[in-house]
Amino acid sequence: MAQKDQSVDGDFDDTPFEAAEVNELAETLEENDEELAELLETLVVVQELSADLAPELREAAHDSREPIAELRTALEQEETLVLVQRVGENADTLVELLELLEVVDELVGDLVPELKTIVRENRETIARIRVALEREETLTLLERLGENEETLIELLELLDVTYELAEDLVPEAVAVVQENRQPITELRMMVAGFSHAYTDADLEPYQLGQNLGNMLVLGYQLGDEELINSVESGLGAFTEEEPPKKIGLLGMLGALRDDDVRQGLGVLVEFLRRMGSARSD
Repeated sequence: MAQKDQSVDGDFDDTPFEAAEVNELAETLEENDEELAELLETLVVVQELSADLAPELREAAHDSREPIAELRTALEQEETLVLVQRVGENADTLVELLELLEVVDELVGDLVPELKTIVRENRETIARIRVALEREETLTLLERLGENEETLIELLELLDVTYELAEDLVPEAVAVVQENRQPITELRMMVAGFSHAYTDADLEPYQLGQNLGNMLVLGYQLGDEELINSVESGLGAFTEEEPPKKIGLLGMLGALRDDDVRQGLGVLVEFLRRMGSARSD
């Protein structure tokens, strides 16, 4: 027995554990005895479960040997490895996508009953829209819209700019109209009078437009600065406070020797001659 004890003591002395470590291990086991007991119980349950499942797993592995081999071959392909690598690199994006799909799935679950109700209530309207979209004229219109896509985009941009310009100008236009309400009313009355005169005279629109054009041309010619100055100087004889001196026949004969009088008479005679010629034509 002594030899046996000595061998035991010698074996214990040869172990790498020291007495302090053994005591610490014992204290740790005592402190966690409940958890250790639960762990042992769990191990027993797992062992029993493994004993029950092992035959089934062996049979399943035996029956699925060929599919497992094919799966292993597929997983060992380079494309599969590249795919797994890319999935790992984009794990964050994949997680966000899955969360988005979950939200979309919930949204679809909420909307599908409502959409079914809307489709059921508007079945005839949807049928008419479908028939209208399948017409040849609609297809032709879509083709022309596609061909003129750039022009349509430019037109939409122009409409956008025009809308913004209108928003800026409308308040100013309203203010101008409010400030000039009386002149605008008088202008409307003038246009109404012009319309009544046009209706009473029974004039042809083309002839009326031509006459107005001739009047504009005549007004442009009468607006010549030299003509205005000449007429204004001549009318000064009627508008001055002191009237011109009275002259008789001898005064008229004496006035004919004045160059200005003779030039004015020449213009007047030429005016009468051209007017008479135009009327005879």
